[in-house]
Amino acid sequence: MRYRCRACGKTLLEPLPDMDAKRNMTERLVKFIEQRCLKETFAALSREVGIDDKTIRHVFDDYVAAKKQEVHFSTPEVLGIDELKIVGEYRCMLTNIEKLSVFDLLSSRKKSELMTYMGSLPDKNNVKVVVMDMWNPYKQVSQSIFPEIPIVADKFHVTRMANEALERVRKAIRKELDTRTRLKLKDERFVLLKRRDGLSASELSKLDEWGTLFPALLTAYESKERFFVLYDHSNREDAEAAAKEWEKQLNPDVLWAFKDVRTAMHNWWNEIFNYCGFPVTNAYTESVNRLAKDINRMGRGYSFEVVRARLLYEDKARDKTKTKLRKHVRKETTGMARTTTNTTIQSPPKFYETVVEERAVEYGPHIPTLCDLLESGHFD
Repeated sequence: MRYRCRACGKTLLEPLPDMDAKRNMTERLVKFIEQRCLKETFAALSREVGIDDKTIRHVFDDYVAAKKQEVHFSTPEVLGIDELKIVGEYRCMLTNIEKLSVFDLLSSRKKSELMTYMGSLPDKNNVKVVVMDMWNPYKQVSQSIFPEIPIVADKFHVTRMANEALERVRKAIRKELDTRTRLKLKDERFVLLKRRDGLSASELSKLDEWGTLFPALLTAYESKERFFVLYDHSNREDAEAAAKEWEKQLNPDVLWAFKDVRTAMHNWWNEIFNYCGFPVTNAYTESVNRLAKDINRMGRGYSFEVVRARLLYEDKARDKTKTKLRKHVRKETTGMARTTTNTTIQSPPKFYETVVEERAVEYGPHIPTLCDLLESGHFD
């Protein structure tokens, strides 16, 4: 409603304190959209509240901008680095392995951008170990930003190369087989990918059967198993000696298939065997990569910022890693001035007392909680 001033004749609007300053909607509606936009698609939310989905997106953009200023996660002690491909490009995923949480999702994995980001990290001294897949730019950035910090090559990526070598041998053999045998070998390939001590009696029988028919396949399987044993050593010297012995014993018939494994082992020797002193992996980083891809699939056409916001700003997952740190601090206090017979000491003596300081700390969204929310339909 408009009003006219009787004195000056100018018109004015009735003050509406509950209206949003930027849009023709109430602050209550803005809060409602902010709460729901991280869970539902913009199109579904648009239909529910009866406004254009572009307006929903604008509210979301303002909300994310505010969150970027408000939410800060503590720099991890055990930093996980991995990449994933979403919204058409490779992105860099950073996790807090010790706290099982997401630390950040970067728009690019380019070395120049990683250098800028890592260089501006607050509390870089917090980082004690960096775990990564075997992508050289990650190692170069880590060595530059954290020169004294040990780098651990992720166990999953290392052992996966041995499985891939075995698969090369299997596929090479498959090409020479008739259709029936070829399909049978394809269907039973899971037996070859299992560890020997995890095979059942029937699976061991199948392994022996394929080994009798194709000795090179059994040779490749045994080479793969001996490679996996490297990670059973807790002592670094024993693990390195076993690796050298493994390479010497590689059968010439399968040497070609394990070429990539041998190259990676030589190029990443120190990082691979750092695992003996720092037995940490990127397993939870891999799980959050899958989670990000699933969220991206639920909303076709989402921008990178939407996927990132859904991962980083989910309240239920963030609550799991919020805590308060208390530490005892010795602080100086001033005592009363001492008086003598003829003079007063102007500079009082120094006294100290121990006080407890408390500060809130947040480590990022809890990865298992994010996975539970996804499975329960929270992000539908």
